[in-house]
Amino acid sequence: MNSTGKYIGLNQRIPFEVLDEAIHTYFSKGEISKAEVLARFLEHTSGLNRAQKGSRSVNLIITRQDPVLQKLKRSLKTVPYESLRLDERKAISLCLIALTFPIIYDILVALSQGLKVQNQINKKFINEKIKSIYGSNRSVDIAIDALIPMVIELNAIKRDKVSIYSLGRKLSISSQFVSELAVYTEIKLSGSKSILIDDLSHRPWFSYFDLSSLEIGHFSQLISRKDSNVGKGYLSI
Repeated sequence: MNSTGKYIGLNQRIPFEVLDEAIHTYFSKGEISKAEVLARFLEHTSGLNRAQKGSRSVNLIITRQDPVLQKLKRSLKTVPYESLRLDERKAISLCLIALTFPIIYDILVALSQGLKVQNQINKKFINEKIKSIYGSNRSVDIAIDALIPMVIELNAIKRDKVSIYSLGRKLSISSQFVSELAVYTEIKLSGSKSILIDDLSHRPWFSYFDLSSLEIGHFSQLISRKDSNVGKGYLSI
């Protein structure tokens, strides 16, 4: 927590490989081992203290997002999690991290807004946008430094050169549940409760996902569709 009252909660990079493996273990065994997560972190992070912070974040993601994970597990049924395409697993990780630590959502929305008017943005732009939301203090600086490498690894953005960034390749999604999860994350974190279907393509959050195969009629586990006098109706949680 900082002076603005906005919760940060995450100040240590979570390698995709560690979270991806934790999700797979959770699905196959019904739980994750804190010791195993810590051991995996130590392979990616120098220093026990940093690894412990990171492993606690992974445990928190799994615990807090258990309802979502249980629905994902049911949607996969006989299809093993590891058979999902890499882009889809990265999309899942991105959504789960954002749902647990909304600062990730705020960073990506700010990045998307900036990159709609110019092809590249610098770190100063990111700092100013996030500090306008979370306040200006050392914890925010630490969080930004930890989170930028995470969103690069998850393909949301790419680093063109030192402190200069542009949009990455959109994550290609064919799984209807993963598409639904991406939409659910936007509705929940935007605080809107519902969004018009016609507005989906205009939302900054969707700059990072290729939802061309999205079939809204199949949404049923996280969000619901309702008719509206405007356009194609709206989606709500």
